[in-house]
Order: sequence, then structure tokens, then C-alpha cells
Amino acid sequence: MADMHRRGWCDGTGGNFSCVLQQQPLQLLMAPSGVAKGSVPPEQLIVVDGQGQLLSGSGRTSAETLLHLAIVNATGAGAVLHTHSQAATLLSQRVGRQHPGELVLEGLEMLKGLEGIKTHATAVALPVLPNDQDLSRLSAAAEPLLADAPCGLLIAGHGLYAWGIDLAAAQRHLEILEFLLEQRWRELLLEPAELKPMALEGISAVLLDIEGTTCAISFVSQVLFPYAAAQLDGFLAQCGQQQDVAALVQEIEQCWRQDADATSAGVCWQPGAAVVPYLRWLMAQDRKVTPLKDLQGLIWQLGYAKGELVGPLFADVAPALRRWKRAGVTLAVYSSGSIQAQQLLYGHSDGGDLRDCFSAWFDTRTGSKQSSSSYQAIATSLQCKPEQMLFISDATAELEAAQTAGLQVLLAERPGNQPCTWRDFGRIKTFSTLHIAP
Repeated sequence: MADMHRRGWCDGTGGNFSCVLQQQPLQLLMAPSGVAKGSVPPEQLIVVDGQGQLLSGSGRTSAETLLHLAIVNATGAGAVLHTHSQAATLLSQRVGRQHPGELVLEGLEMLKGLEGIKTHATAVALPVLPNDQDLSRLSAAAEPLLADAPCGLLIAGHGLYAWGIDLAAAQRHLEILEFLLEQRWRELLLEPAELKPMALEGISAVLLDIEGTTCAISFVSQVLFPYAAAQLDGFLAQCGQQQDVAALVQEIEQCWRQDADATSAGVCWQPGAAVVPYLRWLMAQDRKVTPLKDLQGLIWQLGYAKGELVGPLFADVAPALRRWKRAGVTLAVYSSGSIQAQQLLYGHSDGGDLRDCFSAWFDTRTGSKQSSSSYQAIATSLQCKPEQMLFISDATAELEAAQTAGLQVLLAERPGNQPCTWRDFGRIKTFSTLHIAP
């Protein structure tokens, strides 16, 4: 505690610390409330039980004991350390003062000090909750976030809670997170507009694009498409006689017969001709042909099952989806990729299996993503008024169509997306500061 005080993380009487003495029945060794944490002698420490009641010692228990207990019970932590550093207080206040959100920390070597992280080329989303003087209510709000939290939680304007399997691990996580928060705060000084919260009320459903919105465009073009192309011959040889695959091949052959563009390109249909050259031509052209998308989806299914493919979502996506779901918002996907491909990506994502977050899936069978009638059909399917729906995409033509249908829209500005000068759309760079409520 003295070391944390010297670092300026718990000035005055701020902060609180606990360590599990025993699990059954649960007992915590804690610093008492209202004392300077830089100079607490051992004889002033107190012991509390699993309900936060004082068992031994003469000091006062902290009201925050309930949050310590919630963290221990939800995560199996052996120690919980709560600090009030400047960086943690300022950043949490900016992100989560009024509504829950997440603070994304990414791309730094120090991330490898957190449990389970092996490379700097990763990101974590630190949950942020509005402060609440009712600690029972605050603890209940924190509980569903703890399992997916990166050994830390921010309370707006109040600071950081960090934990670990034992006291040494908790202290390591605290030091790592405080470093990352300090770095993020200084970075924010260079870009003052970053982390500006956005709140949208009266939204009962959110419709999400995938490429360039929830995952990088490059994943599709540089990973999924090449994988399908590389596996195509072997897949058709192994599975081509299966009923579902044979039906898709027949649909593709029907498209081929009527495809003047393919004929002009020298990929001419002939009776009995192998369909593979046409499939490869369609892939090279990135043609939005529904049976092709379905066929690719079957190939990708095998790749995901083998662990050769993982859906690389932006770090803010999974926590936001879970947060919006808890808030009672209906979530749906609308992508040019097949429904099967959508479910595979979200079912095997680096944020976990997120399929339960979604109530509906839509692909090109619904219609073109650049047609307003498609969005009207989706609103009808979801039993939602268009004006109560939000569509998020990186494609302006899609946003225009959705806007014409009466939906609210946001343009996703993600790394790797083409810059857009269109001014009529609201813009969003991260879901972590977007609060949506019915």
C-alpha cells in the first residue's frame, strides 16, 4: 500500500485493498476505511466475512467492500486493489460518467503483463461503469462484466479496481493497467476529440454491417476469400456429391448460363463443363452471387471447426454487443456474406461466441444492401418502426438506402476503411463510448 501511495495512486484516504484469507467461509483481510493508505500498520488491518461484516479489528469497513466481494466471487480472485490515480479517474469520467462503456487499450508491449496475453498485437476493453453511492446496486451492475474484464474495472470519476489470482498477480495487473491508462490519457491530450461519448435514446433495434464495421475489411479480402479459393478444389472433390453442395453448384451453373460478363471475359458456359473456373472468376470479381456466398460459407465452416479461422473483431465490439443486449436492445446483422458465414464469424470470434447476442440475421436474400426496400423489409421482420432502428455501416450507399427507409444511421470510421467526406451522416470510431437504449 505504501508503494501505491508513493506513486500517487491513492492519495489521502483514497483507495482500498483486500486479500483473501480463506475461501470457505470467505474472509477478506482489508485496509480500514478513512485512514491514509500510505501508512497503515499491520495491527490496523481488519477482517471481514462474505457479507462484508467485520470479524476482527477495530477499524471501519469500507462501503466498497461489497464490490470487492463481488469481484472475488465472480472471478476467483485472491486479491483486489482499488486506486484513485489521475489517469484512471479522468479517463473513466470521460467514458462512463452517465452511461456504461469500455476503454480500449491496445498495441503496447505492457499488455503482455496481463494474464493470458502473449503479444503486444492485441487489445483489451476495460469496462467502465457510472459511479453509484448505492454499492449494492453498483456491485450488481459490475457482476455481469467481470468474467470478460481484463482483470480490471473502472468506476467513473472514482478510479480502477484490479485483481489477480493472488496478491502478486493483482499488483502486477494494477501496475500494468495504471501504465496503460496513463499512456492513454497522454495520448488523449494529443487528440482531444477522442473518446467523446455518444448517447442515442429511443432505439429498439441495431442493425450491423460486418466488413469495415465490426471487423476489418482486410479479414474478408486477405483471409476468408483466399482460404475459400485454396480449399475449393478439395472441398468439391470431397463434398460435391452432398445434397446441399450439389444444389448450390446447380444454382451457380444456372447463373453461369445467363452471365454475359463471364462469356465476354472468356469464361464461357458449355454443357458438362466443370464449374470451378467460373467459381474462381466469380471470386476474383467479388461478385455478390448468393449460392457462391453459401458455398464459401460451407468451406469456411470447416476452417472455423479446425481452428484455422477466427473472427477478428475490433476490440470494442464484443463488450458493446453484450452491453446493448443487456440494455434490452434487439441486435441483428445485415451483410452481403451469407447468414451461415455471419454466424460462423460471430460464433468463432476472438471475443467469444457472440451468436446469442443477435436476434436475427439478414443477407442478400433479403435484397440489395443499396435498396431502401431491403431495410423496410428488415424493420417489418423485426417488428420495429424504422425510426427506432439504427444501422451502422462503412458504406455510404448502404447508409443512404437505410436513411431513405427511415432508419437512423451511423458511418463506421474504422482502421483500413476508405476516407469519407460525406457530411450528412453521424460518424463513429468505436462502439465503446456509444450508449444505446430503447
